[in-house]
Amino acid sequence: MSFKPLNIALFGNKIQSIQIHFSLEKKQYHFIEIERKKNDLTIINKFTSESFEDLTAKLSKNKPIILTLTGQGVLSKKVKNDVGYQSKILFNADSEDFYWYEYRQNDQVYVSVARKEIIDSEIKLFDEAKFTIVDFAMGPFGAASIYPLLETNILQTNETTLYFDNSLLSEFEKRNETNVIEYHLGTEKLTDNDILGFANSFNNLYPNEAIVSEKATMSSRKEEFTYKKAFNVLGIFTLSFFLISLLISYLMLGNYQTAHHKMQVELGEQNVAYSKLISLEKDKENKEAILKQSGLNDSNFLSFYIAEITEDIPTEINLKTLSIFPTTSKIKSEQRIDFNNNVIEIEGTALSNTAFTSWIKELKKHNWVGNLEIIDFQRENRTNSFVIKLILKFDV
Repeated sequence: MSFKPLNIALFGNKIQSIQIHFSLEKKQYHFIEIERKKNDLTIINKFTSESFEDLTAKLSKNKPIILTLTGQGVLSKKVKNDVGYQSKILFNADSEDFYWYEYRQNDQVYVSVARKEIIDSEIKLFDEAKFTIVDFAMGPFGAASIYPLLETNILQTNETTLYFDNSLLSEFEKRNETNVIEYHLGTEKLTDNDILGFANSFNNLYPNEAIVSEKATMSSRKEEFTYKKAFNVLGIFTLSFFLISLLISYLMLGNYQTAHHKMQVELGEQNVAYSKLISLEKDKENKEAILKQSGLNDSNFLSFYIAEITEDIPTEINLKTLSIFPTTSKIKSEQRIDFNNNVIEIEGTALSNTAFTSWIKELKKHNWVGNLEIIDFQRENRTNSFVIKLILKFDV
């Protein structure tokens, strides 16, 4: 069933409604549960019980309850809407000792009234069992709120027959027969035992202006349940937020620990590389000191002598080895290197004796050559191999 909402209370999606019918012998509970999805109302559960314990065993403490009280102790009357009509119903009784439920229609008022102690005692039973009553109704007249939805002029509850004329409640009477009456609201099926529970829940969700009830008495209960519901939702949200935050923190901590470990490894590698660099720098400084001590930092060094020796070399002569300032002994690590600072040794081949002799003469002309010694000169096939030594005039 789909309805246009007017003033929906913030109770959640499900409402439990209980009609308590009093008789001389017993109390009978008619239960119906309604679920609201957007503008649709659906009956999701209903049953009848004569045991309060059996009833409460099937109720939910997280959903609001609307009570409807009928039968022994609840007086229902049709009166003219005159000033002081309540005192006429109660005679000399104090109206403050009673709860009132009225269906007002033109100049007629349909009234249901019961002593507060009767209603309060029933509400107290539910309070002690930790259930929340958010509203209550009395008598059969709440059924008028769903009359426009039914295709009938006669509406029967389990104890009363209501008559309608031109969409107005015209009369009511006590019902004597016990046969079950069924009504259809869209796809939903209601019996005479379900009518009042459904109608008063419907009126609570979509208030009928013609119905006047003890709203002030129950307003604090409605607010308390609304706040409790909001607190529970907020609590669940807060708990979920902290759990999610804790999970995120745990994941982030794992990521940070992984990143920290990675950075530690990289830092270790950089420290090793830095240590090697320091070692190499020291090794370089040591070798530069060795070279300096060995005298190889003089301005008259390799490039000068190489250029001078090779500048006018004949094409018939090929040089194999050119040793400038050869060492005096085998080189050993971390030890000073001693060089022959005034000796150049040259090894090569000559295709022509004439070219070799001419080149020797040219070398002797250099002013830096003090002496030239031919250490070796041999004929091999058609080529002459030679080894010569140049003694410089000054120390380098």
